[in-house]
Amino acid sequence: MLQDFMSYLDFPTLELLLSATAILSCIAMVVLRRLNPSEKGPAFWAASCLCISLVVPARPFLGLLGPFVFFAVMGFPLSLLLGLEGILRFRGAAGEEARKRLLPLLFLLFAGTSYVAGSHAGLRSLLNDGFMTVMLFLSAFFMVRGTKGLELVVHGIGALGCLLLGAALAYRWSLAFAGVVGAQIHASSRLIYFAAILWNLTTWCFGASMAVMLRARQYIVRLADYDALTGLPNRRNFDRNLDTLFVRKNGVKRPFAIVIVDLDGLKRLNDTYGHALGDRALMLTAEALERAVGPGQMASRFGGDEFVLLDRGASDWNDVEDFEQRIRRQVEREHPLDDGRKLRLRISIGSALFPEDGTRPGDLFHIADQRMYREKQLRSASSEVL
Repeated sequence: MLQDFMSYLDFPTLELLLSATAILSCIAMVVLRRLNPSEKGPAFWAASCLCISLVVPARPFLGLLGPFVFFAVMGFPLSLLLGLEGILRFRGAAGEEARKRLLPLLFLLFAGTSYVAGSHAGLRSLLNDGFMTVMLFLSAFFMVRGTKGLELVVHGIGALGCLLLGAALAYRWSLAFAGVVGAQIHASSRLIYFAAILWNLTTWCFGASMAVMLRARQYIVRLADYDALTGLPNRRNFDRNLDTLFVRKNGVKRPFAIVIVDLDGLKRLNDTYGHALGDRALMLTAEALERAVGPGQMASRFGGDEFVLLDRGASDWNDVEDFEQRIRRQVEREHPLDDGRKLRLRISIGSALFPEDGTRPGDLFHIADQRMYREKQLRSASSEVL
């Protein structure tokens, strides 16, 4: 069946389609790079597609130059190498400096094996196809590694193109390894071209583009839902979580608590030591609150020196008081600073329990805010540098 399918594919048509898809993919990657200049991957992917778009049309002419035919042969390995490097950089893989030294060596390796093979198709497949198969499978692996949900689906589209081309190259390598030469090796090259067309479309035009745009969307969503300084959920995020407690199924509303935390003495820290230290105090408070929260709880920053926490599991005031004590233990201690000094944080806390203190968000916030200010007046505490 495979042989019958390949018999319908002629090289001139395949070369034309491959060149066209490579050019389109290159343009798409250049545009993607311009739209997302902070992403490192699209520049390498554009270079990968450019190699294919230049080498494939030039193959017939380079083949007439005898010894220089290896320039046409090494275009595919170089393209795959650039594509893999782009994927590694896009996924933030470690070892970028080491790979900068490795890339030229691999390029020379492919140039050497392509030169040695010359126009001998079987030897060329035996020397290069194995390396290219490994690169494609590695590309697919690093695309989907550590992804889940929608991200896995998006990255999986690009990985599928790599797997298809890798399988086609592995098939041709197996023929070369078995000593098959002549027409069968030549026919299997048609399958490589067809798989390369799909690779261009699925991996670059669709997969890579959607992966970059998904990351951009995730970044925008994070900006909208999280505080830029502390990384905690912001008020918009908190309100959305709070709203879900008021629209539970069948109208059943279990008790929960909101806790308002105010960082005491932030203005004094800013005025005395500068806003850098004030920002550090806010970040240390946020880190302490994240350590204090457990399952069913969340901490958020509303702005300025105010933090608000939600305890979905609080059923009575004993639970609320336990939560407040845990918050105070985590925050109100001496936090080491980079210059050897210590920052002693102090906070004021006010809480409200649903439905005892109110059945509307505004009522709960009002009660918790009043209790927080009452504690602030009674304690008169202030954060300080030691």
